[in-house]
Amino acid sequence: MESQSSIQKESTPYFLCSHLNPTTFVIHEYDKYEEHPFIYVKICDDPPLVILSDSGCGGGTNDQANSRNLRDFIETCPVSANGGSPLNPRNSHGELSRTYSIICTHCHYDHILGLNHFPADSSHIFASSYDKDFIQKNLAEHSLCKFVGLSVPDYEVSHWAKDYEKIYSSPLLNLQILHTPGHTPDELAFYDKDERHLFVGDSFYERVAKDKSYEQAIIFPKEGNFIDYMQSLEKLLTFVDEKNAEADKSRVKIGCGHITSSVDGSEILLAVKQLFLNIIAGKVPIVQSEEKRGEEFVLWREHGEPRFSVAAPKRLVLDVRNALGFRV
Repeated sequence: MESQSSIQKESTPYFLCSHLNPTTFVIHEYDKYEEHPFIYVKICDDPPLVILSDSGCGGGTNDQANSRNLRDFIETCPVSANGGSPLNPRNSHGELSRTYSIICTHCHYDHILGLNHFPADSSHIFASSYDKDFIQKNLAEHSLCKFVGLSVPDYEVSHWAKDYEKIYSSPLLNLQILHTPGHTPDELAFYDKDERHLFVGDSFYERVAKDKSYEQAIIFPKEGNFIDYMQSLEKLLTFVDEKNAEADKSRVKIGCGHITSSVDGSEILLAVKQLFLNIIAGKVPIVQSEEKRGEEFVLWREHGEPRFSVAAPKRLVLDVRNALGFRV
């Protein structure tokens, strides 16, 4: 994800942490690239794990005094939403009571740069098995690191998660992976059965931050695919509708990789689906166009203050129209 517009307040701490649900926190990173990724942190006692949804930009420094290292923040910084204690403190011997499992929703730099701070001896990294080559080959380009002058983080995927795979299934921890290609080939979502929360990475999110200090479009890189994306939206809708049909259960919430952390899942999926149908039908105006990575990159945005906007190579919508025999 690359920010379209962002204003960072100088007084804002580098990491802000709040409670999402009884077992999960959301960390908002105010990074120097102005990407503002959300990092979800689920605390589990049995098994003793900290589950991370991505690792953000990681702070890019070991400046512990200013809490600019994600792992240091999690292990050493008091969090008011956690009773004033760090999320994963070390004991008096300097040992961790919980190891880390990191679910990579996709390999863009603002979601993987923090992996450098989580060595293999105390961490387990999950990624989608849908297109391993996207991660294993030419990661400098696919992660977008090369376009912002960054070195690719040194990490290895511990487990290539299959579609609908239950990566944890125990009385206190139930997580399931869903392949959701579209934003990137390796995009995935995962569902926390116990909290009834579905995390969708950068597949979509709302346009304006809650405090209105910045805005971001739903962005597709050159490697995106609208055809795959629409199929993934349908898949997520079906999944959420099935969960919502379960008797005596709360409705499924969705958390995104930016801006949106907890909204009704079915409602936002239907809204995003309709937005993309309107874009494909030529009903949403293009308000900006530029050349990026050798092709025309455009911004679709409805008039006024719309809930969403979309930025992508124009080719992606033309591919859908050609596949459907649709003319605008």
